[in-house]
Amino acid sequence: MAVPFHIASGLFAAFALPASLAISGIMSGMASSSKAWAERAAPARVINCEGPFGRDASHAGLVKAFGNSNLSYQDVDGAEGETIKATVLYPKNPKGKLEIIWSEVEARRGPMIRAKDQSTWSTANGVRLGMSLAEIEKLNGKPFKLSGFDWDYGGRVTDWQGGALAKPQPGGCILGISFVHPEDAPDDNLTKVSGDTEFLSDNADMRAVEPYVAVVTVSYPPR
Repeated sequence: MAVPFHIASGLFAAFALPASLAISGIMSGMASSSKAWAERAAPARVINCEGPFGRDASHAGLVKAFGNSNLSYQDVDGAEGETIKATVLYPKNPKGKLEIIWSEVEARRGPMIRAKDQSTWSTANGVRLGMSLAEIEKLNGKPFKLSGFDWDYGGRVTDWQGGALAKPQPGGCILGISFVHPEDAPDDNLTKVSGDTEFLSDNADMRAVEPYVAVVTVSYPPR
């Protein structure tokens, strides 16, 4: 079995360095290796519609589940350029960040959970940021409708057309997705799928601009 380079380097250094420094080098290499393994073995971040993310979720429940030091109550992006207050999980970790927007603002209850930017959270049915239009269509089992691009509500899925993603997930939550297009999307195609109009996901011009998932939300319909 080959010895990893960083550990081998520490071992060879032992012949030339004082014992205390040699041991320090070896332990440093082992710590680096352990950290890398821990990162690879870390469990996937999944938004399950139960427990701290369930219908009855609250800010207090999130504090109990994740610890107060891992939460912040702060301004986040709202609709049409506005800002709103939300509980933010892991606010200083771009990949772990998750926004919880409350329908009952004062009580901080009634969650809509939102993943955006660099977040690596996924839904229980496998939806995550960066997925292509075709990948989402495959999960849905059929084409769906979304709004045209380049306006305040552009790229949002408006109708799953009775597909698999229209069904509530275990726990009763429903899925929302917004797509964006790359900056270098072909103008001829983009012009044809922009504005306040609905388009099917298998539309040729829509496919040509290669949209990808930019926002994922999980929320609960009124009882």
